[in-house]
Amino acid sequence: MDSSVVADSAANSGLTITLHPLAILNISDHYTRVKCTGSSAKTLGAILGTQNGREVSMQNSFELTLDEGDSTKFDAAFLATRRELFSQTFPTLSLVGWYTIGAAPTNSDVAIHEQFLSANEAGPSFFVLFNPGIPDGAKTLPFMVYEAALEGESSAGKFVRLECGIETGEAERIAVDGVTKDGSGEADQSGEVASLTMQRNAIAMLYDRALVLLKYVSGVVDGTAKPDHDILRQISALVATLPVMDVNELHEELETEYNDVQLTTYLTTLLQQLEAFADVRLAPDYS
Repeated sequence: MDSSVVADSAANSGLTITLHPLAILNISDHYTRVKCTGSSAKTLGAILGTQNGREVSMQNSFELTLDEGDSTKFDAAFLATRRELFSQTFPTLSLVGWYTIGAAPTNSDVAIHEQFLSANEAGPSFFVLFNPGIPDGAKTLPFMVYEAALEGESSAGKFVRLECGIETGEAERIAVDGVTKDGSGEADQSGEVASLTMQRNAIAMLYDRALVLLKYVSGVVDGTAKPDHDILRQISALVATLPVMDVNELHEELETEYNDVQLTTYLTTLLQQLEAFADVRLAPDYS
């Protein structure tokens, strides 16, 4: 690790940075393809996303090429062309950063970041580092996000690490579920079963995340966890968006649905018995 290019302390910029599954899959796929070819060339690309106030969302990416003979410069003309093409297809996304592969930032990353800052003067420029060497079972993301330290600070000219998280939308969860689903299942599995399985997985994920929030809030209440007022405000806002549920109305609705199912089952059984009785009456008498 080249410690000379990373500031000693993390930044407290107040930014909320999130990575979306599509960007993660693109970066991982890029690394896998380069590794399979045996190439030693530096792997890097641009990241597209949005910035709304202090919230930065990294949603997509595309690959970049290096200048021939110089591993510290990317093809700026290629970046401009790809950027224009993506803006026509995804007008809401803009250039927010770039990525490469490694365990820690290097001096060549600093040089590339300076070039990227010049190419993206009007927007934010974050540096995402993908570390494929993270051990199995690790609870931390294999992605690290950095930004350049501000001029005039003691750490000027270095990278400052930022906190980041994962954010997914419903469409992304469906897409990722389709990509990662095991292909050894039955080919004739009905769409209804697949839909129910998807909903079950989504509910299980929601349940796990709700438990994390509950554990954190309980820890704040009993004093075992340090309160973060920004997180607590977000949890409060999330709870406020939940619909107010009348327990009596819910019980009545569940009872009505239960009675409907029971009635349908009863009618089905009755029709089957009538059909069997009709078959007996129409059967020839050989006695």
